[in-house]
Amino acid sequence: MTDLLTRATARYCEFFNELPQKAAYAPGRVEILGNHTDYNGGYVMSAAIDRGTVLVGSAFNGQNNIRLLAADLEKSAEFPANEFERDSENAWASYVLGVVDELQKAGIDVGGFQASIHSIIPLGAGLSSSAALEVATAFLLKELYPYDLSKMEIARLCQRAENKFVGVSSGLLDQFSSVFGAPDHLLFLDCVTHEHEQLTLPRKDLALVICDSVAKHSLVGGDYNTRFAECMAAAKHFGKSLLRDVSSEEFEARKFELPENQRKRAQHVLDENRRVLLARAALRAGDANAVGSLMSQSHDSSRYLFENSTVELDFLVDTAQELPGCLGARLTGGGWGGATVNLVEQAAVDQFKEILAAKYREFSGKDAPVFVCAIADGAHALSI
Repeated sequence: MTDLLTRATARYCEFFNELPQKAAYAPGRVEILGNHTDYNGGYVMSAAIDRGTVLVGSAFNGQNNIRLLAADLEKSAEFPANEFERDSENAWASYVLGVVDELQKAGIDVGGFQASIHSIIPLGAGLSSSAALEVATAFLLKELYPYDLSKMEIARLCQRAENKFVGVSSGLLDQFSSVFGAPDHLLFLDCVTHEHEQLTLPRKDLALVICDSVAKHSLVGGDYNTRFAECMAAAKHFGKSLLRDVSSEEFEARKFELPENQRKRAQHVLDENRRVLLARAALRAGDANAVGSLMSQSHDSSRYLFENSTVELDFLVDTAQELPGCLGARLTGGGWGGATVNLVEQAAVDQFKEILAAKYREFSGKDAPVFVCAIADGAHALSI
């Protein structure tokens, strides 16, 4: 994190020709279980990771503009602080502007500022680089224009920014994970009641290994919003606003009244909710093997019922499950590209990484980054 802050500060000084006043950090996340359950009012399990986004910035004195530098993209943009719209030329800026918009709507007097953005979260890998940017923005602005919101209120505000300004009908999983991350702890969240819990892996000799398929995904519009609409339509068929409220008995009695696509989406969500609850119970009972098995079951459901996997992700999961020391594997994040998460015994990690990367290169002709992900702290302000 020190290197990340140093690089972000250096780029800020080069571009804006002054030292920044404040800094904030937010991590990406890995989704352990709960694929597309969050916006259906369900349950999720995740962890903040040791790859994140830093924003360094300063408030303008007497100026009412927002000046942004995306250091990794070598792009910059400027907007009025109170009357801005999405800029198709600078889509990355929408994640910052959406947070500003929601803070202003909440009655918080956010004025002009300038900021440099630097991240080491792989873009399009399903590790929630977008939520990390939103959350880091919220925490930087809390330093520049102090406001009093709880951690859950900040997470929900950042979710609204993505829903309303960016235009992705996402749930709370990503922002919650980025805000509430805790070292060495998995996170459980009930997306309706907002009950949440920190859970430890039952064995110290386990690692989360990420494999980036380098088949990038984009959640703005497209398949993600189509799945959202299918799920909402299925819930409405049962007279519910959320699939979470449809009981297994109701679904089994009437599932063939639904069009096939809606039936499959609903089946996935209902089954996935059960898997998250079973995984929570398994973690409490110290059963790591059960958690791994539930992860693999989740991927099968994503592949065949939710249909948000890809041939690359399927290959990575199928290959991982055959390797020594792998307890479970699945896609992580929205799908349609991105990465897989694998629960692997520490002693087998080096061989696992080497073989999985080699087999994927042979299959796809691409070099897939494979790396261990430490479970890390959540968002916070940084000292400059």
